[in-house]
Amino acid sequence: MIGVACKGAEREIVREFFELFKTPWEFLLEGRNYDVVISTLDEMPKADPRLLIIFSSTPVKFDELRGISIDSVAFDHGINHDRTRLPIYGRLARLRGKGQPLMYDYNQSNSGPVVVKISEPHRKIVRVGYDLFNEVAFLLSQGQPIENSLIPTLEAHISLLRSWIIEAGIPLVEIPPIPWEHSFMACLTHDVDFVGIRRHKFDHTFWGFVYRAVVGSVIDLFRGRGSLARLIRNWMAVVSLPLVYLRLLRDFWDQFERYAEIDKSFSSTFFLIPFRDRIGDKLRGRFSGRRATHYDISDVQKQVEMLVEQGFEIGLHGIDAWHSAEKGKQELRRIAGATGQQEVGVRMHWLYLDHQSPAVLEQAGFSYDSTFGYNETVGYRAGTLQVFRPLGATHLLELPLHIQDTALFNPRRMALSEEAAWDLCKTLIDGATYYGGVVTVLWHLRSLAPERCWGEFYTRLLQELRERGAWFGTARRVVDWFRWRRSVVFEESSFNNNRVQLRLKYGSHGSDPPLFLRVHKPHRLGSMSTERTFIDIPLTGQSSMEISLD
Repeated sequence: MIGVACKGAEREIVREFFELFKTPWEFLLEGRNYDVVISTLDEMPKADPRLLIIFSSTPVKFDELRGISIDSVAFDHGINHDRTRLPIYGRLARLRGKGQPLMYDYNQSNSGPVVVKISEPHRKIVRVGYDLFNEVAFLLSQGQPIENSLIPTLEAHISLLRSWIIEAGIPLVEIPPIPWEHSFMACLTHDVDFVGIRRHKFDHTFWGFVYRAVVGSVIDLFRGRGSLARLIRNWMAVVSLPLVYLRLLRDFWDQFERYAEIDKSFSSTFFLIPFRDRIGDKLRGRFSGRRATHYDISDVQKQVEMLVEQGFEIGLHGIDAWHSAEKGKQELRRIAGATGQQEVGVRMHWLYLDHQSPAVLEQAGFSYDSTFGYNETVGYRAGTLQVFRPLGATHLLELPLHIQDTALFNPRRMALSEEAAWDLCKTLIDGATYYGGVVTVLWHLRSLAPERCWGEFYTRLLQELRERGAWFGTARRVVDWFRWRRSVVFEESSFNNNRVQLRLKYGSHGSDPPLFLRVHKPHRLGSMSTERTFIDIPLTGQSSMEISLD
């Protein structure tokens, strides 16, 4: 069991951190025995654990007692972790004095260490020169800057803590963010900003399409971002426009049926606009006037009914819900009325969000949000692959966004070739296979059609996710799975005679696919053993467990 001694202001984020690192823990109680104590306090905790981990970027009483001093403090630096940079967004203290150096400032490796280990006769102490829970709070609220988008920072913090515990010779129990018999999760989503080019007659959307199809296709071909086949397809689409407007040819921007065919064995979620021709309030940017759409959910009622009947999910592509609970309720009712679904999730149009949005969306009645991601790039804005509870919310959960088509290919964003985009997506999938969690993909409704023609890349991505062992679920099913994982409580955890004894309490419903328990066997730093170092056990509702580590 881990005991946590922290400041009162940190308690909320500590709770959330240990929903992500799902392992037995509690706030430190005097008189209780703990294998591990984590402290962020100035005073030494009144406990005698086998491992004491102290997180603080400022001097604490322990430093004075052990002859450690803070040589200097850096801001917005990083530490060397597994030969890569782990960003630290707050204060990073360089430690001088006693202790075995474990980690250094990534930017100044010849300076003092930022993490040291001290071995005493009956315990080990790890002194860490940054404030873990402040880092977690930053990641889950503001998020990482674009330059660090490919670093799963929060997952790395969890991994570091796990390694320090196991290397101290202490067994560790956790419920990983991984479904039983799978490697990770994948969530396919489609934002519906346009449902037909017929709705755009000589406006900026029409002329933008013509320019990108005719001129942009040539530019992409010469820059290695397109192909001759794509150029021909786009030019043919432009030539066919008169017949499309006369309804003699199908509107090629209406891709509901094609997505239903592609995604039929994967499950996916469609986020739809509630009201047409509404720009929204509190907008930012010179092109914000183009945020209004020329459709709403009532215009695609037949498509909605088809998707719901086939098991797809319909969510809200919100306009003003991010800042107004009253308008959020109106938008939610519009979607619920069209789908018959009582539980509705949301992703804001153009990914609008601020620090008050989680509380506002929760007040409006949404069960989850999936807005927290990047428009300009792909990656881990929250530093994690896990569904989390954003600060300011009590029930609403956040399904973070990782891969967006327009971020990859739009000329005003990353403007990548397909192979460069593929390498980037594989990097993110590698992260999921290593850490678990969910890869959330956004592919817009019109992205299968001219002028984008990104359908082949999308189907290739789905195949890669399947071959890597992903479990596919709609946004609501993925969030429900994480909600079930969060509901599990470790009531007791003890280790005696090489056996782990547990008592668990579950929430009111089960999960599909099942959760599982991972028991890490302790090992020493530098051990060269190739023996499997953990045991996995599916959780099927058992409340008491005894696990042998032999």
